[in-house]
Amino acid sequence: MSNFTFIYPYWFLALAVLPAIWWLSKTQSKQGLLASHIARYLAPESSKPSKNRSTYFGIWWLVGVIALAGPSFEKNEQPSFEKTQARVVIMDMSMSMYATDIKPNRLTQARYKALDLLSLWKEGLTGMVAYAGDAYTISPLTSDINTIKNLVPNLSPDIMPYQGGDAASAVKLAIDMMTRAKIYQGDLVLIADDIDDQEKKQIDSLLSGNDWTLSILAVGSENGAPISLPTGSMLQSDSGQTVVARTNLKNMRELTRSYGGTFTEVQFDNSDVEHIASYLDRVATTSEVTKTKNSLNTRVNNGFWLLPLLLLPALGLFRKGVIWCALAGVISFSQPNTAFANPWKTDDQVGYQLYQDEDFQQAAEQFTQQEWKGIAQYKAGDFEAAEQTLQELSSEDARYNLANAQAQQGKYDQAIQEYQRILESNPEHAYAKKNLEIVEQAQKQQQQQQ
Repeated sequence: MSNFTFIYPYWFLALAVLPAIWWLSKTQSKQGLLASHIARYLAPESSKPSKNRSTYFGIWWLVGVIALAGPSFEKNEQPSFEKTQARVVIMDMSMSMYATDIKPNRLTQARYKALDLLSLWKEGLTGMVAYAGDAYTISPLTSDINTIKNLVPNLSPDIMPYQGGDAASAVKLAIDMMTRAKIYQGDLVLIADDIDDQEKKQIDSLLSGNDWTLSILAVGSENGAPISLPTGSMLQSDSGQTVVARTNLKNMRELTRSYGGTFTEVQFDNSDVEHIASYLDRVATTSEVTKTKNSLNTRVNNGFWLLPLLLLPALGLFRKGVIWCALAGVISFSQPNTAFANPWKTDDQVGYQLYQDEDFQQAAEQFTQQEWKGIAQYKAGDFEAAEQTLQELSSEDARYNLANAQAQQGKYDQAIQEYQRILESNPEHAYAKKNLEIVEQAQKQQQQQQ
């Protein structure tokens, strides 16, 4: 018995109400609602003290409190587990990132995409590495995504000590970062504009036979473009010829195919980073659970053995129907709780819950607030409906989302006009600036193909 204890001893405070209940029952027995000379004929039993019922209730209450207090005779040792999902974003900071085949240039788009991708990760650990001629740690593994996001806008080829392109050194540094944290499975996400044959061979040797996955977001094109330096001049070779930076998409595809990742080229919307994030979640390539050296000592709750004893004193209450009333009450309050069954929530509150659950189509039908309805329609992929909903609204956010919906439908002229109106009233609207550049580039490409 030396190991005996109560897991939830505070339940014994509930015994303090027993004297009060006893006193009330005694008072009621002496002071009935009916006059004594009438009660003698109409309710002869009402004047008699309900000793049996009070006794039953007292025993029932005592046994119930002891059961709720959780009597425990033994411990149950269980292993402790912790979630160790991890990934490292690898950023290419070679001079070729200044090439302008992706507008306004590859570097700008790479930084935007990194920020968008980081925003999609809500759990696990994330680190960041940047490379040019060598690789450097930008952020060690952390659960604080905002810290990494604050560093991204400052990344550029100009801050790299050595120029060049050595993606393999960055992959090695990312692997070392995770293994130092005792993590031996994880995702490498490379945002780069090229992987040449030598780099591919070296990365192959690093990843072969291991559990790391490699996904790549290609920020560049096979046709390539000159490298426009911040000074305004074009990067030239030693012979004086303008350097054209081309992207080897074939090498990138082969690497991701070999190491369980996914490959995508940069897009003018967020479909590229959303694809990477959803793919990594779907295949569950990271180590979701790792057993730690520690263990958890949990007490075994033996209170359930007292449940049969609760029925014995309760038998005396069957005559009055108390048990059945209590059971009906429990059943009535145990119905499943759904968003639509809650009469206390407004349509917008229900819609917001559906939106949080990513059921955007149902959320759009539920919302009465037009701006939220338009956003939900957009997220559901119904861009035409989103445009119709948002075009009657005048807020800056509504106009921005209206322009996005128009761009998604290929209505580039209208979208450009909306972005320009936003920038006229708010020149610092970074996302409007970014999307305006992307849509203008898409429009030019469309015109060239016609």
